[in-house]
Amino acid sequence: MSAKEPTNWRGLFRSAAVYLLLMLVVIVAVDWWRSRDIPAGQLPQVPLYALTGEAFDLHALSSERPLVVYFWATWCPVCPSVSPSIDWLDGTIPVVTVALRSGTDEQLGRYLQQKGYGFTTIHDSTGQLAQQWGVHMTPAVAIVKNGEIVSFTAGFTAPPGILVRYYLAKLIK
Repeated sequence: MSAKEPTNWRGLFRSAAVYLLLMLVVIVAVDWWRSRDIPAGQLPQVPLYALTGEAFDLHALSSERPLVVYFWATWCPVCPSVSPSIDWLDGTIPVVTVALRSGTDEQLGRYLQQKGYGFTTIHDSTGQLAQQWGVHMTPAVAIVKNGEIVSFTAGFTAPPGILVRYYLAKLIK
């Protein structure tokens, strides 16, 4: 019979820490690459209207605390994995969503109702708003504070990633 060797917990912990650090570096590098077209400084102050007709001023909404702006589309294959998280976070933290080129207002409204989403949605039917923001893919999440984008990520993002970005944004400026 051979004796069972003891587990090297220190080595396992060190390996896990190295992998986590490597993942963090990759995530930050990918976010940096995908955000290279995001405008620096103040966002353009253009009138934005939700499907309900309600007017929005992102500068005012983001002046007291950060605002999560979620770019998505009905045709996006990844968005059904992220949108429920955004809907779940809405109410806990301030969220405004922007639906890109997602049919007519009526079609978009039906889609939101079928999915049971309650988040506020601005319909960017022409893609002009996404272009002004430098958003080239969906889903994308921007954290806006005082009218400036302070954090941006694109692709699949889980609630912990959004919350970390949100709470880090609360600490700056």
